[in-house]
Amino acid sequence: MFRQLFRAGSGGIRSTLGLRLQPTHQHIKPLVFRNPRSLSTNRRLTPREEFLKHQEQARRKNVSGILYVSSFVIFFLGVSYAAVPLYRLLCKTTGFMGTPKTEPTVRDIETLKPVEGHRKLRIKFSGQVSTLLDWSFKPEQRQVTVVPGETALAFYKAYNRSEKPVVGIATYNVIPEQAAPYFNKIQCFCFDEQMLDPKEEIDMPVFFFIDPEFAEDPLMDDIDTITLSYTFFKASGR
Repeated sequence: MFRQLFRAGSGGIRSTLGLRLQPTHQHIKPLVFRNPRSLSTNRRLTPREEFLKHQEQARRKNVSGILYVSSFVIFFLGVSYAAVPLYRLLCKTTGFMGTPKTEPTVRDIETLKPVEGHRKLRIKFSGQVSTLLDWSFKPEQRQVTVVPGETALAFYKAYNRSEKPVVGIATYNVIPEQAAPYFNKIQCFCFDEQMLDPKEEIDMPVFFFIDPEFAEDPLMDDIDTITLSYTFFKASGR
């Protein structure tokens, strides 16, 4: 009966109705549905589109570079402006680089007592003026002698030789540098800008002491002379 209904051949099974049935074991390719957008991305760009694409990439790189450089410049400008006050604060607090301590809370002046039996220390004074400042500036006394824990007062004299008011500001240091942490100034003209009228002359006081701990530091045993040096400059923008 099956022979009458179907005939098997090498090309498959053919029914009596003339329909050819494919063998079930033959590989059938799956249907693939493509996104029309993906097809469009694979097409070749026109010269104008290539130019616009490279132009956009270059613009993005330029914007990124400008932002990076701007951030770099702003950062270092901030650091440079902060460096000066931070450096001065460090020097005034620690005596770094020969700068005397000027913090008023370092010692209670009323409780200071000279260290008995300690050798006398010779404190010398020096004064210079920048070439841009038409002043004369010099100490009224060349030196004083003190012991650690003893307060002392010294004076400098400044004179404005120009025909107009001038504002100056002083920098200072201590020699030798290792003695600077023990040199404490209670009152000093170097804390603020100084304005002198034409041909005006003023006395500028320095009230200071050598910290009593100087006597306990073995590194100070060979130091008998300390020099306090000032240099006056013309104030910026004044």
